[in-house]
Amino acid sequence: MSVRARRILQALALLTGALAGAPVRAQSFLGTGPAERLTVPPSGDALRGSPPAPERPPAKVGRPETVTDAGRRAPIVGTIAAARRFPAGTEGFRLAGEEDVLQFPLFLTEGQLRGPARLRVSYLSAISVAPEASSLTASVNGTKVGWTRIQAPGAVKVVEFALPDGLLKPGYNAVTVTASQRHRVDCSLAATYELWTQIDPSRSGLVVPAAGDLDLRSLAALEPDESGALPIGLPVSEKPSLDRLERMIGAVQAVALIGQLARPAVSFGPPLAGRAGLNLVVGTPSEIRGTEGLEEIGPVTGPKLALLSARDGRAPTLVVTGPSGAEVRQAIDQLARTGDAGGTPAGIRLASLARGYPIRGGETLGLDTLGIVSHEFNGRLMRVAFEMRFPADFVPADYGKVMLHLVGGYASGLEPTAQIIVDINGKNAASLPLPYARGEVFADNAIPLPLSLWRPGLNRVEITAQLPVAADRACDTLAPGAKRSRFLFLDRTHLVVPPLARAVRSPDLAAVKAGAVPFVAVGPRPRLVLPTPDRDSVEAAAILAARLAMAAGRVIDFEVGADEREAGGGASLVVAPARALNPLTIEAAGLDPGQIRRIWEARAETVVTPGQFGAAGILTLDRLRRNIPMRCALPPATVPLRAAAPAAQAPSPPPRSAPPPSDHDLIARWNASLHPPNPVLASLANGWTTATRTASALWIAALDRLRAPAAAAPVEVDPRASLIIAEAPGAKRLGDTLLLVTAPNPSMLKASVSCLVDPMVWENLVGRAAFLDASDGTLTAVAPERIRLIETQPWSPTNIRLVAAAWLSLNPVIYVGMALLMALCLGLTTTSLVRHLGRRSR
Repeated sequence: MSVRARRILQALALLTGALAGAPVRAQSFLGTGPAERLTVPPSGDALRGSPPAPERPPAKVGRPETVTDAGRRAPIVGTIAAARRFPAGTEGFRLAGEEDVLQFPLFLTEGQLRGPARLRVSYLSAISVAPEASSLTASVNGTKVGWTRIQAPGAVKVVEFALPDGLLKPGYNAVTVTASQRHRVDCSLAATYELWTQIDPSRSGLVVPAAGDLDLRSLAALEPDESGALPIGLPVSEKPSLDRLERMIGAVQAVALIGQLARPAVSFGPPLAGRAGLNLVVGTPSEIRGTEGLEEIGPVTGPKLALLSARDGRAPTLVVTGPSGAEVRQAIDQLARTGDAGGTPAGIRLASLARGYPIRGGETLGLDTLGIVSHEFNGRLMRVAFEMRFPADFVPADYGKVMLHLVGGYASGLEPTAQIIVDINGKNAASLPLPYARGEVFADNAIPLPLSLWRPGLNRVEITAQLPVAADRACDTLAPGAKRSRFLFLDRTHLVVPPLARAVRSPDLAAVKAGAVPFVAVGPRPRLVLPTPDRDSVEAAAILAARLAMAAGRVIDFEVGADEREAGGGASLVVAPARALNPLTIEAAGLDPGQIRRIWEARAETVVTPGQFGAAGILTLDRLRRNIPMRCALPPATVPLRAAAPAAQAPSPPPRSAPPPSDHDLIARWNASLHPPNPVLASLANGWTTATRTASALWIAALDRLRAPAAAAPVEVDPRASLIIAEAPGAKRLGDTLLLVTAPNPSMLKASVSCLVDPMVWENLVGRAAFLDASDGTLTAVAPERIRLIETQPWSPTNIRLVAAAWLSLNPVIYVGMALLMALCLGLTTTSLVRHLGRRSR
C-alpha cells in the first residue's frame, strides 16, 4: 500500500471517529508535578471533554503520558480549578495555517505567585490537522514550558504545563502559544487554509490563586469573565441623576484605562458576585450611603479612593468618593493616574504592544522591535504578522509609500509560482516573485506599500511566502527532503515610514475608533446624549465611553444630557434605540428614518435575555470552529422584512412625433452623401470635439467640488443589522461632529454594543457608517461620498504640503484639471516669450 493511500485511510478513520462522537481525552503534561487528567465541564451540553483519572507518576515535559491500565482510563468525574483567563486580541483565539503564534500579557499580584502555578490550554482543532506532524508549544516569559501534539478534532482538549518556581513575576507576564500544523493528506497551498487550532478562552489561562492582595496599583489583575470581558458593576438602588451619571461614566473610563480593558461589560444594579469583575461605587457620602463595608474607609474629608476586598462571594469593591461632586471628579482623575506597569521585560513589552506599535511618521522600525524573531520555515505557506498603530489624525492617501526591506532567503527547487505577498488590513499591497530555481539569499529586497492602504489606528500587516515545490504533488511526508527548510526570515527586516499628513478625515469612523478624536478636541465639552436613559441604554453608553477612553488614552469629560436638539455643546455621541430618536437626528446622521422603521419594525419588540449575550450558554463547538467573538451571540435576523410600497407613478405622456426635416437638413444630407469629407480632417475634428467635451466635464466637476457640498444621499441600511453606528457628514470642525449609535430596542442596543467593543470587531470600524450583525460580529461599512479634511496640527509648511498632496490624491478630477490649466498657462507663456525672438522675415 502506498504512503498516500495509507494516510487517506488514516484520515478517514479519524474522521469517522470524530463524527461518531468519539471523545478526545483531556491530558495534562506536567514537568515537575504529578500528571493528571482534567475534564471540561460542558456549557449547555455543547462541549465534550473526558473525565479525569487518578494521579500518575510524573511525566516528562513535552511528551504525552503513557496510559497502562489495559489501555483504559477510569471515568472519574471531577472539576478543574479556575484559571486567570487570557485577554482577547484582535485576531481572537485562533492559530491558523502551518505556523501561528498567540501572545497574551497577564498581570499578576504577589499573592498569586505563592504556591505552584500551571499553564492551562483548552483547544479544539480542525479534522485536517495531522497529529503526528503537528504540535502546540507553550512559553512563559520567553521560557519554553512544554509541548503537546495537536489532536482534538471532535471535542475540546485540555492540557496543562507546570511552571518552574520563580518564572512568574509580579506585574505583566508574557504567555506565548505557538502552533505548528501540517495537513493529513493534502500538500497543496490551498490546503494550508484548512489548518486551525482554536483556543477556548473560557477555560484557558494561568492556574494561580485568586488575587486576594489586590490594591489600587494592581487593578490590572482583575479577573475577566468567561467571555474575556471584565464585568464592572455599579450598585444603585434608585435612578441616578444626570450629574452623578456623568461621574459614574467617568469612573468606568478610569478603571478601563488602568486595567487596559479592551472589553468592559458595565451593569447597573445589585453588586456583582463571584471572583470576576469589580464593583464600582461612585458618589458623595450621601449618595453612596448604605453601601456594605463603607465604614471601613473612614471619614471622607476630600477626594478619596478605597478598595474593599472580596467577601461573602462578592467581587472586590472600589469606592470613589468625596464631600462634593467636584471632589468626586478629582478622585476620578487620581484613579486614572494610578496603576503599575511593572513585570518581566517580555511582559512589559507585550503589554505595550497590545494596542500596536505606535507610529508617528518619518522613522525606521525593525521587526525585532515588534517581537518578530528570525526563523527557518519548512512548510508551504509561511506567515509573519505584526500590528502597527498609526495616529488617529493620519490621512491615508497616495502621497507616499512605506518601504518594507526584506532580509532572508529561499531554497532551491521552488516552483515558478513561488512568491512573497504583503497584505495590509486584509488587502493585497504588493507581491515579490522568487524567480531563481537555484535559490537566493537577499540582504535588502525593497517592497513599496502605498499609504492609501493604511488607516488611522491599528493596522495589521501579514507577510506571506508561498513556497510550493514539485514534491508537494506526490505529498510524500516520508521523503528525505520533506523536512528541508524552504525559507529563511531574519528579524533584520525593517520598515521605513515616510512623514505622514496629519488631519482628520470627516466623516470617518476609523478616526473615531482610533483616538476618539472629535471628543478630545479643544473646545466645548463633548455631549453624551441619552434621550431615554433606561438601564440598558445607559449601560451601552458606559461601555462605549470606556472603549473610546481606551482609544483616546484619557478620561473623556462627557456632559450627559437627554435633549438631542440642545445647542452650544461640542461633539455629540447619541446612544438610544431607534424609536426614541428624533427623526431629525437620524436624518442628520445621513440615514432614512422611514427605512429604519420599516426594517426594524418586526425586531423592535424582541427582548434579549442576558443569556443570549452573556457567556453562559453560548460556548458551542460551532462557535469555536467559526472563531466568533463570545459576546456576539444575538439570534440572527430571520424575520421577513416588509418591502416598501412602490411609489405611485404618474402616467407617462404619449411620445411626441419627430418634426419633419427642414429643407436645410435635406440639402446638408445630400451634400454629405455626394461629397464625403476628408478622413484626416474628420478625425482631427472628432478629436477636438472629444477633447473639448472632456475638458468641459473636468471643469464642471472641479467647480462642483469647490462649491459647498450638497446633502449626501441617505445610507442604505443592511437588513441584517442589529446596530447602526453613523457619523454625520459635512462637519466643518471637530466640535460639529455627530456620532449616532442606535438599535431596534434597549436590550438589543446593549447586546450589540457588547459585541461592537470586542477587539475583533472594533478594529474593523471604518467608513461613514457601519452596520453590525451581532449574531456573528460581521461589520458592513459604507464609504463616504465626500471627505473633508479638518486641521488638527499647528501650522507648518511640511504638514501643509503633505495634506495638500493627500487632498489632491483624494480628488483626482481637480488634480487633472489643475495639471491641464498649468500646461495651458505654460504654453501661453512660452508662446508670448518666443514670439518676439529671432529674425522676422519681410
